[in-house]
Amino acid sequence: MMKHGKRLLAAVLAGVLTLGTGCVEARAEAPEYLKSVTYFGDEWPINYWGSEDKDMDANLARIAADGFNSIILVVPWRQFQPNTSSTLFNEEAFDRLEEILACAKMHGLWVTLRIGYSWDYYGDAALPARFEDIFMNDRYDRSAWLSYCKKLYETVSTHENFYGAFLTWEDFWEFSYSMSRDVIKSSRVRLAERCGYTEYLRTHYTLEEVSRRYREEFSDFSQVYIPFQDRMSAELFYEFYDQALMELLYESQQVFPGLSMEVRADADKVYNADGSHEYYSHSVTYSCEGAEYPALMYSVSMGQKNVGDRITAAEALAGMERSLKGLCAQSGKKVYMEQFLYMDSTESVAQNTKIYDEEVEEFVLQSAPILKETTMGYGLWVYRNYVNNCVYNGQFGLGLEGWEHTGSVAVEGVNGTPMALLGRTGRLSQKLEGRLRRGEQIHIRLYAEPKIHPSMLTMRIGEKKVNIRVTEAGVYTASIPWTNSYNLEISTSRSVYLDDLKIYTYEQEGRIYGTDGEELDLAPAFRKLNENLDLKSDRE
Repeated sequence: MMKHGKRLLAAVLAGVLTLGTGCVEARAEAPEYLKSVTYFGDEWPINYWGSEDKDMDANLARIAADGFNSIILVVPWRQFQPNTSSTLFNEEAFDRLEEILACAKMHGLWVTLRIGYSWDYYGDAALPARFEDIFMNDRYDRSAWLSYCKKLYETVSTHENFYGAFLTWEDFWEFSYSMSRDVIKSSRVRLAERCGYTEYLRTHYTLEEVSRRYREEFSDFSQVYIPFQDRMSAELFYEFYDQALMELLYESQQVFPGLSMEVRADADKVYNADGSHEYYSHSVTYSCEGAEYPALMYSVSMGQKNVGDRITAAEALAGMERSLKGLCAQSGKKVYMEQFLYMDSTESVAQNTKIYDEEVEEFVLQSAPILKETTMGYGLWVYRNYVNNCVYNGQFGLGLEGWEHTGSVAVEGVNGTPMALLGRTGRLSQKLEGRLRRGEQIHIRLYAEPKIHPSMLTMRIGEKKVNIRVTEAGVYTASIPWTNSYNLEISTSRSVYLDDLKIYTYEQEGRIYGTDGEELDLAPAFRKLNENLDLKSDRE
């Protein structure tokens, strides 16, 4: 444990700070074991905070009925603090956060935050560049980050059902990509100085040691550059990165007591001079600066071959037990497996090892003993299937925020639900490019209702056009072949109401609930798992 972590832990033991919850009174009632769902309503994490979430009460009621006792909220930095050069916050986002906390309390659900989430569609500020800038010597973005953390803590700690929070290495990993980017050495030298890597080496190594690891002679530390990923010197940068991340966590804990971190459990290849490689472990971060637990994204693929192969439930269970016991031994504490990836349908990880489809249920049911022994809670990322909707404010709950519009366009309440009313002279448009993962088709799904007469709704996706005849109130769908240019423009021949607009290329599946809320085959297995993870019943 680093010296900062020891000071923080001492403060906790002295009663100055609390870990795991926002207040001492709430801590006494906190669950012994967290059974969590990452909550993003009927959308997905990237655009949840721009959605209406009109079914929040029903959604949270179902989560509680399925035996879960908590939810995890991803809290994107840009959505809550749009501009790092200003101390102004997006108060609408904070109001929504408090609304969710209050609704969760009514259903007996605790709330944990994943803070700093690096992907959202709010505003124009560049991401993830602002996360890289946190580590730069000017530290202006660092101050903004800490003000964001402080504001969050002040908001959520007043709620009795606030449990805790964590940040994640993944949101800051872009920083390490400097090693693999095609950047000339002079730029690498400047970046090394600006981010503190040069000073780190000067403090921890002799120039001779650095030269040996780089396999070239340096006459001064000012000549050292960000290493290339496929060189043995990469290990030095990983060491620096881990320390920088721990320093950020420690500083964040000063304004957000008890803050933990999702740690990087995967090891990174470090190449030797002969071309062979070893693995660098980020285990130095597992203490999380004295936090009560390290958080973890666990996938069945960890420690497996990952060559598009399939394994049995028994093999997956053995791998999970081995991985989790190893991590617990290194951290000295149980982990919060806030993402339990028992399956993953994401195309980018198609080659990852997976459990045979017919044995996933057995794996889920048989995982309880391992989870009890090694974790203080688990969470699901895909409780309800979702699509990668690239439209911001597609439910118009935020009025016309995020939309460009001309002519006859307004937002009106229809049966208590805000909808866009698009007239014959109106145009709605939104810049979408860069938001979609490539797929064979771009899918369109929306609710449309003619104001008086049937209308022809025209949707231009880049250079392609789709006409949808709207004859009655209902859900309409269409698809077009993939196109690299897919900015959106909507027009109509007659006045029409629009709502729940989604444009996407894939559906993320979890086999618990479908996108429309229908129960799928694994829902009973997770209800049973939650029952088996009831520690109170074990004692009785």
